[in-house]
Amino acid sequence: MLDDLVPLVEPPKLRDLKARLENKRTSQAVPAEFELGLLWTLSTMGEFEVEPEWFGARCPDAYTECLFEGQPCAVEITAISDARLSQEEDMRRIATRLCEVANKYRRGLGRHLHFQFAEASGHTEKGYVRRRLVDKEFVPTETTAKQFQGWLALQRDRPPLKLQQGNTHVTVTWHAIRQHQHFNFFSSMPAEAYSLEDNPLYEALAEKARQLASPSFSGLRCVLVADAGSRMLRDQDASMRTHGTVTARQVIEHFLREVAGAVDVVLVLSPYRNNLNVWRREPIRWRFSDFARPGIELPDAGVKKLVASLPPPRFEGYQARTLQQQAAFRHDARGWYVGTTIESRRTGMTIKISARALLDLLAERITVKQFQHFTGLEDKPGQPNIFKHRLEQGDILSDVKIEPGGIDEDDDWLVMELKHDPAAALLRLNGK
Repeated sequence: MLDDLVPLVEPPKLRDLKARLENKRTSQAVPAEFELGLLWTLSTMGEFEVEPEWFGARCPDAYTECLFEGQPCAVEITAISDARLSQEEDMRRIATRLCEVANKYRRGLGRHLHFQFAEASGHTEKGYVRRRLVDKEFVPTETTAKQFQGWLALQRDRPPLKLQQGNTHVTVTWHAIRQHQHFNFFSSMPAEAYSLEDNPLYEALAEKARQLASPSFSGLRCVLVADAGSRMLRDQDASMRTHGTVTARQVIEHFLREVAGAVDVVLVLSPYRNNLNVWRREPIRWRFSDFARPGIELPDAGVKKLVASLPPPRFEGYQARTLQQQAAFRHDARGWYVGTTIESRRTGMTIKISARALLDLLAERITVKQFQHFTGLEDKPGQPNIFKHRLEQGDILSDVKIEPGGIDEDDDWLVMELKHDPAAALLRLNGK
């Protein structure tokens, strides 16, 4: 995609996209994936320009005349997650500070701790309120540190410890298995919005409306919002049935009514899997919704073409975000391997295994045991190693080749043909 955009995009923009794609922060990397994919797809549809300087002081992400049947349209792309609604950074910060206290007591002890934050709910003068008991400015006091260290001093059967300091209420548990720094905290309160304007979706739309403001542009103004791990966008009409919550549809329609003329249409794009069918695992597909400003009607043929032209999604938004946090998409991370297939015939056998897995084995990135596990070729009760079994039967390699896995795979197949050879088996007369 980057190569295809070289003739159409200025080098600084491409360098910015590349830097964001390789950024360790999920708030940069996942939205950059969406922006790159959408810009590339728009470029294949017809009239297209990236960050047109003639637009005004603030350039939109793209200009196109193919999204709404020849109508000029300025497009801004954004992606949101549940990070702010779930107070993820606040909880991680508190967990990190408590881990630092534990590590001062004994080096490495903080890696075994898990933190669950409490919540409070009830009716107030402003209505029903539900909130996490998390203080953004939390710093362990001396009293908290002593209580914590006294609990850490217990050698066996540490019961869960409840720490309360100001507005922070957290239960700490110790685990023999190390806890990952990105997933060592939890809150039972879901990521929900309780205000039509105080939420990440409205704030993103308001920011993009400012970006699209230009007195000299008379065409359509479109904001394309992508699901980078947002439950609001994944289920736009649903909530957890908590009193007072608002949905994505309510937020978008409120924005289009209240911010008159700033944005003409909002497109929501989300990778979605229908989990209602318990008998068959449905594939992940793109799901889109379009919201137009009151009083205008727009054709959606161009939008449908855009969605159909996008490469198929491999993960839902929250899955991609979690994998990005684990650095699973780095070029030097453990490979994404294609599966092993075996075809047996009367005169021989074809075995297809991951070429990347074999390369990782030869490069000593994985062990023999890991290679056997990833390719499904390890010895199991009643299922011996297939290569060992075929060699004992007198088969040897007769041909080896590479079969491409396709542009959307990070791997290819190593295809091996096995046929019987007298040199590898006892001699037989007339095949007997």
